[in-house]
Amino acid sequence: MRIKSSIWILLIIGLISCKQKSTEKEIEIIKEPKIVSGNNEMAYNEIKKLNLDSTYTNLLDPRNVSESEYKIIAKSWSEFHKKVSQFIKEENFKWEVSDSTITIFNRIYFDKNGTIDYYTFRIKNPSVSDEKQAEYEKLLQKLSKEVKLDLKRSEQYAQCGKTKYLNY
Repeated sequence: MRIKSSIWILLIIGLISCKQKSTEKEIEIIKEPKIVSGNNEMAYNEIKKLNLDSTYTNLLDPRNVSESEYKIIAKSWSEFHKKVSQFIKEENFKWEVSDSTITIFNRIYFDKNGTIDYYTFRIKNPSVSDEKQAEYEKLLQKLSKEVKLDLKRSEQYAQCGKTKYLNY
């Protein structure tokens, strides 16, 4: 009799604890992308040590992309940079140089859902001050939490390239 009541008590406790766990809200984990300017030699070298190219597939590598996929990727990459340009404009960011365009070399590492993991950049315009480059880096940190590449893959991937943004 004592064993039966002990089993019932354990069973009831088990059911109650399972029920409590299922009603707990799940906490969404928001990852913090790592943004690094190529002008910050120390931080840039730390990123290079991670050897990200060995774990992130090159998005446009012909061995990984069919011709039809290439068109989808090119479109999503173009849309991504339009979003970046729009974000810069909406944030009222000013380069404070007379150049009509700002050329930036980007290397961006995405998770398989298109969310930015790492974003390295190097501003090619020599007229852009170190202060503005640091301000742009902070802007990218904010942007990288809000903007993603509209492309899902079976594995994490990277894309690089030179981009020209209008100097608003």
